[in-house]
Amino acid sequence: MVGKFLANIGKNAILAVGILLIAVVGFIDYITTVEISFSIFYLIPIALVSWYAGKNYGLAFAILSAAVWLYADTNSYFQYSNSAIPYWNALVRLGFFTVVVILISKVHLLKLNLEENVNSRTSDLLMEINEHKKAKEELQKKTVLLSELTRKIETIKEEENTKIAREIHDELGQALTAINLEIMWIGKKYSNNSDIVERALLVSKIVNETIKSVRKISTRLRPRLIDEIGLFPAIESQMLEFQLRTGIRCCLNLPAENIEFSPAVSSSLFRIFQEAMTNIARHAKASDIQIDISKNGDDILKMRIKDNGVGLKEQNNNNGHVKSLGILGMKERAIILGGNLDIKSIPDKGTEIVLNIPLNNHYAGLND
Repeated sequence: MVGKFLANIGKNAILAVGILLIAVVGFIDYITTVEISFSIFYLIPIALVSWYAGKNYGLAFAILSAAVWLYADTNSYFQYSNSAIPYWNALVRLGFFTVVVILISKVHLLKLNLEENVNSRTSDLLMEINEHKKAKEELQKKTVLLSELTRKIETIKEEENTKIAREIHDELGQALTAINLEIMWIGKKYSNNSDIVERALLVSKIVNETIKSVRKISTRLRPRLIDEIGLFPAIESQMLEFQLRTGIRCCLNLPAENIEFSPAVSSSLFRIFQEAMTNIARHAKASDIQIDISKNGDDILKMRIKDNGVGLKEQNNNNGHVKSLGILGMKERAIILGGNLDIKSIPDKGTEIVLNIPLNNHYAGLND
């Protein structure tokens, strides 16, 4: 506080205070004679002026202090053995004061340089912080735009998948069925020709396999069960088929109330469920799976899939990125839905996948 006050009162006021202090110290020095030394007190005005007014004024005050001290010594009743002694003492004091002035000026200059460096660095840091904030804001904007674009792409993709799946299933499937009927008719008409019958049966078998492949491709593009019976019954049907195919026991708990989603959202949820079950079948070596889908209040839909398998031995690589493309795909779908997907795994004790998505997110297409 005192330092700020002295720095703000101005150079003339500092010089006036310095002169007053020298006068006071000189008067006390005069009346006490050389028996009591007050030399150290001259340093107060000298240091004050040197710090706040500059080195030149400090040297002037050093000379003034030495002169006042000389005057006090030569005009006191004390008599030196040699008349030159007071002048020698004054010269020594002047040298001492001069050294003090130079040291104080150096320290003050270092302080000013340090403050300048600190201010300069602070200014640079503030600029860097502002640039970082701008870059962060730009990144957030781009992230939001990218997320919006990803959602739109996913919606368009699901719409196209639905269209292609329908065309493949209906048109190509019907055409293959018609071809198969014609082949069977040819086989019956030329039943007396064993070579034709044999070849007709072979072609019919190929056509039947092709029909199955077409149905599988159609289902991969867009599971028809979702459109026909809804998301949760489709998940239940998929679970029963999984249980029959793999022999892994599954337990499914669904919400008591029916929740309807947009086609894109229901498809994404179903894909996440499919991928989780596929990963378990391929890697978990599990015997039991617990599937819980619940609605927490009016805000969150939670899907939890837990197995008792071997767990994920290595979830991440050295860079902390998910190795499994399937897991990465599930996480990306969860982000598109505005939610998150967490994976907890303990070696030899199983893996738990927990998906949470907000029901009030307009991308979820919720219809209550």
